[in-house]
Amino acid sequence: MNMVISFSGRENGNCDNISKYIASKGDSIIYFRNLNIHDCSGCKYECFKGYCKYRQDDIYNLYESMLSYDKIFLIVPMYCGNPSSLYFKFNDRCQDFFLHNEDSYETIISKVYIIGVYGDKKKTPDFIPCLTRWFECTQFNNHVLGIERYRYNQRIADNILDIEEVRNMITCFIQQ
Repeated sequence: MNMVISFSGRENGNCDNISKYIASKGDSIIYFRNLNIHDCSGCKYECFKGYCKYRQDDIYNLYESMLSYDKIFLIVPMYCGNPSSLYFKFNDRCQDFFLHNEDSYETIISKVYIIGVYGDKKKTPDFIPCLTRWFECTQFNNHVLGIERYRYNQRIADNILDIEEVRNMITCFIQQ
């Protein structure tokens, strides 16, 4: 059983469509925008001294639940040259979880696969390298797939899954 998380801020866009496309029966699709997750702000670094003061929101349960899935797919759009702010919120808040669950880090990382959806590789060459940072200093390779809309003459509101080559790339990626 797999977990698929869409980090899109809007409903029924490319990330949501990809999430539905790759999910099989029994898989969980999570729309991060619908979770109650506090920003990593307004604190006194409690996570370094003890526990995050916002630990009771949805993020800690999300990270704990990741341990029970075979694969975890993060579907991340690029907005204004960067991964979505929802993705950064997810990334920021992992700090408290992994400080208290260090032994879970490699287990979770081994299951994570990221699909980044973006416009033009020439205009934003750092998008995919930003996503691969999760896997630096690990043994896990080929856990990030970039889908460049520009390459297929896709505009922001077009459905990237209309392109057969993209569907084939995604299918090969999730089966590895």
